[in-house]
Amino acid sequence: MPNLIHLSDLHFGPCFVPHLGQVILKEIANLNPDAVIISGDFTYRGRFAEYAAAREFVGQIVRPLLVIPGNHDQPLYSVFERLTTPYARYCQYICDTVDASLAIDGLFALGLNDCHPILPGGFWSRQQRAWIEEQLFRAPRDAVRLVATHHQFIWGGKWRPAGFWYPTRALDWLAARGVDLVLNGHTHIPTASQLGSGLVVVRAGTATSDRVRHGCGNSYNFIAVDSNQISVFVRQYDAQADAYLAAKAYTFPRRKNPN
Repeated sequence: MPNLIHLSDLHFGPCFVPHLGQVILKEIANLNPDAVIISGDFTYRGRFAEYAAAREFVGQIVRPLLVIPGNHDQPLYSVFERLTTPYARYCQYICDTVDASLAIDGLFALGLNDCHPILPGGFWSRQQRAWIEEQLFRAPRDAVRLVATHHQFIWGGKWRPAGFWYPTRALDWLAARGVDLVLNGHTHIPTASQLGSGLVVVRAGTATSDRVRHGCGNSYNFIAVDSNQISVFVRQYDAQADAYLAAKAYTFPRRKNPN
């Protein structure tokens, strides 16, 4: 069963810490996950130079990769482009589609762009929901079914930064379609929880930017899945060790897929 590295909110640009980027690449090489998932915000302001640096980083990851854009990946200062072709730069430098899929042994993963050029928070269109259903229909029965998006589903009673709109409805909808695991980022605060449906929701912190929040530091998630459980390990950067060390661990029983 698969082991995954989940990164988010890299924020190439003035907030990016280059040394942390190099440490992350070493971590990926050493841990040798079955796949790497990056849940958005590759850049800080969607500038071309930021995207060029992000592409160089992504090009050094030799494991299977699933990526999606975040709200910061739309150009901030080119208003016309933001309103008409907000993901043109993302598609040029990172991935030619904003919704993506990845199928490897034991894993069936979908990545969904949930950003809006003006409104905060996350949205999926009717077309995206139809695409999710179509894709999940062909997922192998025993594979881990994963959906990655950028904005958080678990709000924690806080309205800022804004998260996915109507999150409970969306999570129930995913659970009814046999999804095991949902990944997101956006808040820069790592956490993991399991819903009553059995669906596990995991949020990553910021891996490589100086925009840390609430004392969480820079971190990423290492996720291990087997037939019985889903384990999430938050690995946080330790300056003295100059490495990402285990900071928190969550273990959840894996529900039996009814589909």
